[in-house]
Amino acid sequence: MIRNRPRADRGFALIAAVAFLVLILALGSSMLDQTIQELGTGSRVKKDTAAFHLAEAGIDYAAWKIYNGGGSTLPVTWTRSNLGTGPFTVTADKFNGSSTTLVLDSTGTTQAHPAEIKVVGYLMTAGGTQENAAFDYALFSNAALTIKGTATVNGKVMANGNVTVNGNPTVTGSISSSGTISAKSGYTVFPYVPKMSMPVVDVNHYRSEASVILPNGSDIPTTIDGVVFIDGSAQINGTKKITGKGVIVVTGDVIVNGGAVVDVNSGSEFAIVTTGSIRTNGNCTINGFLYAHNVTASADFTGNGTANLTGGVAADVVDKANGNITITYRQPTVEMPGAQGAPPQFAAVSWRRVK
Repeated sequence: MIRNRPRADRGFALIAAVAFLVLILALGSSMLDQTIQELGTGSRVKKDTAAFHLAEAGIDYAAWKIYNGGGSTLPVTWTRSNLGTGPFTVTADKFNGSSTTLVLDSTGTTQAHPAEIKVVGYLMTAGGTQENAAFDYALFSNAALTIKGTATVNGKVMANGNVTVNGNPTVTGSISSSGTISAKSGYTVFPYVPKMSMPVVDVNHYRSEASVILPNGSDIPTTIDGVVFIDGSAQINGTKKITGKGVIVVTGDVIVNGGAVVDVNSGSEFAIVTTGSIRTNGNCTINGFLYAHNVTASADFTGNGTANLTGGVAADVVDKANGNITITYRQPTVEMPGAQGAPPQFAAVSWRRVK
């Protein structure tokens, strides 16, 4: 015969069940609060990042406007609001009354969340003694940079972003970054240096100076005298030697294929300047400076296969600096962007985030 449980036992079980339920609800409430906080933090970080990128875009836009004569009267303010993630407003003004030193103040806003950047720099004038610092490096990236594998860089490295060094690459010069540098000991590193601007590729200027103008899809000629202008994409196929001295300006992508040898005789020098991207494939040797920059879309450099470069690389994004790529620095003496005959360009020397 089954006897009924005493009332005291039944009361204790009820109390225990209620206490357990209260504990579960408390834990659930705590987890819910934590989840809400993390979602809020993630949302703020996302908006902050988007606003920061808009503020950076405002700095680039102001430099481009100044290059095209938009800063003849200071102070001047520009606003762009058709950018998807939000607007930016940037103001250019004289720094402490100087006519050659400017301060750019840019604010980007995403969903009422602002980010502000201030940049101080000077105007590089045509024919002046100040060169753009981007051409002082064997490898320069306008964004974050990763060097890995067995890559060899004989010269200095700079990135307007974080730098990561993986594996056992060789870098004989210093490594500078506007952000952090992640690398094993043995490298000379300078983190958190001011960002450096890249000079605008003045397509119209180069076209007007060109001794030869070629159509889209052309193969780069073997003889250069001054400016060779290719209106579209260009390529280098097979084995050839480029002689003479000058600049190859391309408005599209540049592809170096297979076993191409882009060489120079004694006294010859060239540079490839493009508003598109540069790709090296297979085994190739390039004696010249490679420059890829576009103010409206990233122009990148990708080194595939075994590439041996004497000169340097400066690009908006260096997609690959690994494997068997070897870069040995040689300063360009031909007419790089921002040189004689080009409009003044803004070169940043101090960069800081205000909020």
